[in-house]
Amino acid sequence: MTAYAYIATTEGLREAVTQLRAADVVSLDTEFARFSTYYPMVGLIQIYDGEHCYLIDPLAVDDLTPLVALLEDTAVLKVLHACSEDMEVFQYALGTIPSPVFDTQIASAALGVGFSVGYQSLVEHYLGITLPKDETRSDWLQRPLSDNQLEYAALDVIHLLQVYEKQAAELADSPKSSWIEAEAKDLGRDIPTITPVEEAYKRVKGLWQLDRKQLNVLRTLCAWRENRAREDNVPRNRVVDQKSLFAIAKGNLNSKQALQTAAKMTPRQVRKYSDEILFLQAEARLVPEKDCPPAVTRPDAPIDNKLMKKLKNVVEARAEDLNVAPELLTKRRHLEKLIRSEDDNGRYHLPAELSGWRESAVGSALLSALTE
Repeated sequence: MTAYAYIATTEGLREAVTQLRAADVVSLDTEFARFSTYYPMVGLIQIYDGEHCYLIDPLAVDDLTPLVALLEDTAVLKVLHACSEDMEVFQYALGTIPSPVFDTQIASAALGVGFSVGYQSLVEHYLGITLPKDETRSDWLQRPLSDNQLEYAALDVIHLLQVYEKQAAELADSPKSSWIEAEAKDLGRDIPTITPVEEAYKRVKGLWQLDRKQLNVLRTLCAWRENRAREDNVPRNRVVDQKSLFAIAKGNLNSKQALQTAAKMTPRQVRKYSDEILFLQAEARLVPEKDCPPAVTRPDAPIDNKLMKKLKNVVEARAEDLNVAPELLTKRRHLEKLIRSEDDNGRYHLPAELSGWRESAVGSALLSALTE
């Protein structure tokens, strides 16, 4: 059996945090559920400092705020794996996110192991250990947690710190360390559950199909849906499907019958929300065009496939030279942005996504290829 301390009281948590803050590096993970809720419901928090492993029960501990001191302690590096969802968990449960952070998935891409490598594959690669998959889909909100669940959770962070140590050794004196650090700083941004509701409509595809007044209707309805989902703690599509909101905005649907037939809302949704939706969309259409969101331009500029292939070859070559996963350097949509950035003088301009460390790693080479 793996040695760990199960923390179920606030006093026990305070003592654990005091111990953990004495370390330079800790590994950190969460187990959570999101069966039918808007917010992630945390079932367990695991932390390991290389000697002490703590399994913190957020359903038993009355006050989790002592953890904030550790998460915000800039003297303690927090190691996580593929941590975007963990960031959301901490933001919801504690109102903060860990910093500074080292993400072993990002590091694996920078070290040429692969892009979006799963945790089990990473442990097998670095430690030669094959992890059991039995508990990956466990119910972490059940109580009591089984011995197998607790063993799995403890080993999760123990192996994670061991993987970090291997990666840190590979990264010693490498410029890639700063790349990973820069990428980690973006991990706590754009958390969907705290994004301003007025921005929710920007995630909808096909905005170029709507005029400014229709965009205002969509913005209004998406903000309303976001507020509803947050207040009731239910998934967004439980309120109304995104495609339905788009259809309402585009089609000027102004009757309950149209909401059901044209917008494909369910009978339950029509009964529960139609009055609000009809009122909000009618109000939104009265807003003067000058006060509506700006029109979205369709990216109609054709992409030269030969030019795209040329840029992809540059990315592949740079990735091979640097021994990194090519997907870490750039994505196709960023290359499309670059191709479309040509100005009247025939000059190309790097998009924001290719600035920072990527400019020297691949951006300059891409610009050179475009000007040949």
